[in-house]
Amino acid sequence: MKIKMTFSKETQKFLGLNELSSNQEIIKSIITNFPGLRFHEIKKETGLANGTLQHHLGTLEKSEIISTEYDQSTPRYYSQEIIETDKIIIKRLSQNTTSKIIKVLLKKECQNFAQLVKFTKKSPGTVSIYKNKLLKDGIIVGDTNNCKCSKNVSHSIIKYRLTDPERILFLVDEYGKTSLQHSADNLADVFLSLK
Repeated sequence: MKIKMTFSKETQKFLGLNELSSNQEIIKSIITNFPGLRFHEIKKETGLANGTLQHHLGTLEKSEIISTEYDQSTPRYYSQEIIETDKIIIKRLSQNTTSKIIKVLLKKECQNFAQLVKFTKKSPGTVSIYKNKLLKDGIIVGDTNNCKCSKNVSHSIIKYRLTDPERILFLVDEYGKTSLQHSADNLADVFLSLK
């Protein structure tokens, strides 16, 4: 069974697809261009039935064309070219609150906790949970060093900054140019906000 592609001509060209592309080529192209997608997001984009999609994902994984990483019990799919540290960053960029924290740190160099809460428009408890995930992942660090965005902030207050902003900018530039589906939206938002 072939997928009837519902992608626009522009999206087909971006994905490197045509009317003769096989289901596996379509799935591989979507995962390559939008790493970190979950099963239901791929299903939504391809229109494949659960069993058919599961079969093709299994075949691609056995062939070592894609890999599967589990976020708790939820699988996320990546091309084999994506390194482990980038998978973590991509996963966090695909999440609303962590992507907002990353976005403000890309723009402002460093922020204290109160500034993160204000920017994300989330409760302090929510921001604390996601900030701690970013710290644990090694995406951000916290210290009392000053930066240009914290001139009027006490020296004893912890300020958060990205550990590798250049790598994050590269990943945003590479995968955030389009919003084929919802998970790419956060990447696209970050990309567009930096232009």
